[in-house]
Amino acid sequence: MFPQFSIFPIYLGFVIGILPFVLVTSANASFISLKTDLNAKIDGDRLKVLVSVVNKGDEAAHNVQAEIKALDKRFLGEKAAEVGINQTYNAVTEFALNKDKPGIYPLILTMYYTDANQYPFSALTVQAIAYKADDVPGNIFGRLASAGFWQTGETKLAVKNLSNQEIKVLVGLITPRELRVTVDKQIVTVPPRGVSAVHFPIENLSALSGSNYQVFAVMEYDQQGSHQTSLAPGLLKIFETRNFLGLNYANWFFLLAILLIVFMAIQFGWVKTKK
Repeated sequence: MFPQFSIFPIYLGFVIGILPFVLVTSANASFISLKTDLNAKIDGDRLKVLVSVVNKGDEAAHNVQAEIKALDKRFLGEKAAEVGINQTYNAVTEFALNKDKPGIYPLILTMYYTDANQYPFSALTVQAIAYKADDVPGNIFGRLASAGFWQTGETKLAVKNLSNQEIKVLVGLITPRELRVTVDKQIVTVPPRGVSAVHFPIENLSALSGSNYQVFAVMEYDQQGSHQTSLAPGLLKIFETRNFLGLNYANWFFLLAILLIVFMAIQFGWVKTKK
């Protein structure tokens, strides 16, 4: 006595089981990883900035160049045609500062580079510097939510006021050049001991799928006669959603698996025996 049943469900299960491995191929892609050190020192009305960048990837970086922005000043470093594996790029500059109001201001470093195919990339480093003022604790801080999208997306900043008075805050989002924030800087009034939400719509200009970008929300305001800056880092993940007839591939595989289970249950429910 032995069971008799169709082998079609087994064959179908085998085909569906191996289908993802047939469709998805893996490759060991080369990558560029820039480890950046940014050092800034203010002496009187002079700001000196030193940038040191090491390529920790397994592919050379090309057309490497530093851009520094601070207190309405802008500097472009010399462009290096190539920075090989474990090689270093350096940039040094000095600014004359003439701000009327002392306080804490943002310093923004953007590293531009391309890969061997001349595809452009950029990476951000942002920090706060003290100009003719002590780096005292501020009354504003924020938390920037991480987000993931392909062509367009949005991230949200929660701005918290620790003081007993309302504060007007100028808020902006700093992104690499592959992404674009579709709104200008916003002025937000944060109530005493309260929280205000700020939304940043973002457009993907040239970021590749699978890329992760660090971005920075910059919050500037006045406090007791001095300028203050608070920074909130966040992460944006870029991924392409592939779909067929309105459903992405993961959902299609899930539906096929469910159908397969139902089909096999029906088939095994019809098992017959012979004597």
